[in-house]
Amino acid sequence: MATPFSKGPYAVVIGDVVRSRTHEDQRELIRLVATTLEWVNRRVGSAQALEMTVGDEFQGAYGDLGVALDAALLVRLRLAGICDLRFGLGWGEITAFDPDRAPMAQSGSAWWAAREALEEIVTRVRKRQWPNSVRTWLVGAPDPTQRLLNALLMCRDELLAKMDERDARIALGLFLNERQEDVANALGISQPSVARRQVENGANAIYRAHEALRGLVP
Repeated sequence: MATPFSKGPYAVVIGDVVRSRTHEDQRELIRLVATTLEWVNRRVGSAQALEMTVGDEFQGAYGDLGVALDAALLVRLRLAGICDLRFGLGWGEITAFDPDRAPMAQSGSAWWAAREALEEIVTRVRKRQWPNSVRTWLVGAPDPTQRLLNALLMCRDELLAKMDERDARIALGLFLNERQEDVANALGISQPSVARRQVENGANAIYRAHEALRGLVP
C-alpha cells in the first residue's frame, strides 16, 4: 500500500545531463556527476539526498524551494565546463510505495510536477521567443510564487550562460563561504581579479538572489 513519504509538501529536483550520449566518455561523465551529487549532499541538507536514478538522470527532495535551488545550483557550478544540465523542480506531495527503494518506487504530485517542469524546459528552449539559456523551471507551486520564481530563474540562467569556468568557480566560492584569496590561489589569478569578477560578471547577484530565497516555503 502506498503511504505518504512524510509530512510535506516538498520541493523535489529532477536533473539530467544535456546530450550525455554524445559525450566522448559517457561512463566517466556519469561518474563525475554522481561524485558531484555526493559532494553537494554533504553540504546541503535534504529530505532525500540527490542520487543518480536511470541513465543520466538524478533526483532529490527538500523541505523548501530555496534550499532545493541552492542544491541544484551547486551541482551546476561544480560541473561548469564539464557538462550542461537541466533541472525540473516540483512542489507537492511524495508518496512512497517502497521506502527502502527511494528514490525509486515513489510517486506523487511533487514528482509529476518536476517531470513536467523538465519537459517544459525542452519545449520552451525550442521556441525562438524564449532564451536558449533556460535550464531550470518550476511547476506545482502556487501563484504568484511560481511565476515570480520562474521569472527570476530565467534571468539567473541567462547570467550563468554568460559565465566562463572561472566565473563559475568564483560564484561557487561565494556559496562555500571561501576567502577571495583562496579562490584566487585555486584559479591562479589575483585576489583583486576575483573581487572584480564577483561584481561585474554576475556571481554576487546570483548569490544574493539565492540568499533571499532560503527558507521559502509556499
